[in-house]
Amino acid sequence: MEKLRVIFEKTVDWITEKRNLLFLVACFIIHAVYAGVFFLMDINTLALLNIFSCCFYFYYLVIKKDTSEKSMLATYFEILLFSVLSELALGPDYGFYLYIIGMSATIFYIIPSYVYKRFLYQFIGIVIVLFLEGTIIIADISFPDIQAAAKPYNSVIFLANIAITASLVLTAAFFYSKELDIVWNNLKYNTNHDALTGLYNRRFLESKIQQFLKEKNTNFVICMIDIDFFKKINDTYGHKAGDMVLTNVSACLSHTAGNDNFAVRWGGEEFIIYFPNMEQYEAYLIMERLRKQVEGMITEADGEKIRVTITAGIAAGTPNSNYEKVIKRADEKLYVGKQQGRNQVVV
Repeated sequence: MEKLRVIFEKTVDWITEKRNLLFLVACFIIHAVYAGVFFLMDINTLALLNIFSCCFYFYYLVIKKDTSEKSMLATYFEILLFSVLSELALGPDYGFYLYIIGMSATIFYIIPSYVYKRFLYQFIGIVIVLFLEGTIIIADISFPDIQAAAKPYNSVIFLANIAITASLVLTAAFFYSKELDIVWNNLKYNTNHDALTGLYNRRFLESKIQQFLKEKNTNFVICMIDIDFFKKINDTYGHKAGDMVLTNVSACLSHTAGNDNFAVRWGGEEFIIYFPNMEQYEAYLIMERLRKQVEGMITEADGEKIRVTITAGIAAGTPNSNYEKVIKRADEKLYVGKQQGRNQVVV
């Protein structure tokens, strides 16, 4: 099941990425099929109309190779025009007006960057449907020869148009909802994580500590960490190199924290690891391993090999502790470590 889920997710991602191309191809195929169908029905006028539509899509797919939102907007109006002409020729019983309704809903998916203009295009589509149906009924517009030739196939064409339109709307709705999920997940991620390092941010840590203090009756440990002489790294090698150092150190912190603890970028070159269910001596051993790991790490930037060290301060708390005071104590221990020469863990 997991393998099938992965395949499904990859397929959805691929379709989402290629959605405009696939939409143009689908429209080309539908018009090509209809061109053949109307040719076999000996309705050459509508066969020719569909051939013109095929030429439209061939131009964008093969000649211009344009699958941008501009081509999607052009496609929208091509479908409106095709639907109007088909509806005028055959009347309302064949369901070609459904394409206008379907595209009025789908336009939100195919041209997202047009924002509020999409409402205008929706309005145009709805007005066209109302005007078209009213005109056909009131003016009693009909083309007897075309309608007589198509009449035996009325139900088949109507059902085919319902199926195509429903598939179009449902597909667009599905992928639109998937994109909204992605946007929402990215928003939640960015709300809780630091953009550069990928570690949790201060806001997330504070909410998580408060949650653990309410739900769990266990001791916890706060480790405040600082990269030694980080300003000198920025001044010597540049901010790009400094960012690389931050990223590499953060990767070490994240690995050290694992799945049960929380590595946080507190600000600048300062970090915190929050151990929600641990004693102080255990945290000290873990932080010593982290300190040695960072000390042996090399960051390569523009041909330069940069080595850094960290200093850490550790403070423990109980379920009744004020976490802000525990963080302050850890920061004070960190300051002591810097005063004593850096590259050490102070309890």
